[in-house]
Amino acid sequence: GRGAALSLAEAGAEVMLVSRTEEDLNNVAAEIQATGGKATPIVCDVTDVAQVKEQIESLERIDILMNNAGSNRPEPFVDVSEENLDFLLDLNIKSMFTVAQAAARRMLAGGRGGSMIHMSSQMGHVGSPNRTVYCTTKHAIEGMSKAIAAELAPHNIRSNCIGPTF
Repeated sequence: GRGAALSLAEAGAEVMLVSRTEEDLNNVAAEIQATGGKATPIVCDVTDVAQVKEQIESLERIDILMNNAGSNRPEPFVDVSEENLDFLLDLNIKSMFTVAQAAARRMLAGGRGGSMIHMSSQMGHVGSPNRTVYCTTKHAIEGMSKAIAAELAPHNIRSNCIGPTF
């Protein structure tokens, strides 16, 4: 997230930084501001749908969404706990969906179009031992992004994934 924020700010974007961790947000904002960029920290838990809607709806506009929430808890498939399954599905899929939906509403309201960039992974294209849930979530993000792209293209809103590797 930090790298994406710094790159966007360097390219001239006014960046809204979103995280649960205020100290991390303030550090990245200060780093951007020290180079003459604009950054606003927004403390928000992206797994809290009400918080996401409130924070995103309060923004004047969104031109680019860098949808970057995610985590991994590697476990053998037969040992995946319900707790870890729920955690990864909520963070890696539901929060990404909720953030994208709220951002799309702002983009549509603005009438200027926009770009959504969703953080996926090489695991969104392959399988891997001990990463069944993570692979599941990243495959879901790939599919979500394609469906958003097909639906919102007439409104000049693009949706793409980035799939880093190790």
